[in-house]
Amino acid sequence: MSGSIPHGNITATGPMTRGDLLMMLYWFSDTSAVPEVRGIRGLSRLTRMALILGHETGLDAEIRPYFTFHVTPQGGIASVGVWQELLNLRAYQVTVPIPSLEPMPREEISERRYLLEEHIPVHERAEFPLPDGFERDVLTNKGTFFAAKREDQAVGKRIEVFKRAASLERLPLTELTAMALPLVRVPVGR
Repeated sequence: MSGSIPHGNITATGPMTRGDLLMMLYWFSDTSAVPEVRGIRGLSRLTRMALILGHETGLDAEIRPYFTFHVTPQGGIASVGVWQELLNLRAYQVTVPIPSLEPMPREEISERRYLLEEHIPVHERAEFPLPDGFERDVLTNKGTFFAAKREDQAVGKRIEVFKRAASLERLPLTELTAMALPLVRVPVGR
């Protein structure tokens, strides 16, 4: 029996977690809106962005387990995992919901109700509260620090990989071929 939202590490080192992915979405949403911090408006928007950008960056193959997405009866997209990670980010004070004067869109509440009725066990439903008004989350200073650190690390890892190019260039072609063959997905000679 669950007593709270399960612990989900927000890392500053090591492999990217689901929470890191969402935090990066907030980071890039916020920084592209400078000087006005806008955050991400609503769970529906966050869920769709997580699906699209997670796939485009290849993170759906790297983050285990990745989010599970469901098509709702109204044609929306919903994910318990995205909602859960959003609540984790709030619990760790990485994001904070801010008051919004916008009305609650129908799809926002219907997608959350769908998740509650179809995918969240009865004994855990109290941990996933339906909001009274439209929620808009933004990164806190803590979240901005973690997101910036994660961005630096992601770039740094790519630079370290590219530094190997000079030593690989000096290898004989046969050694390079032997290193590359296991990465080819189509059998050689077919």
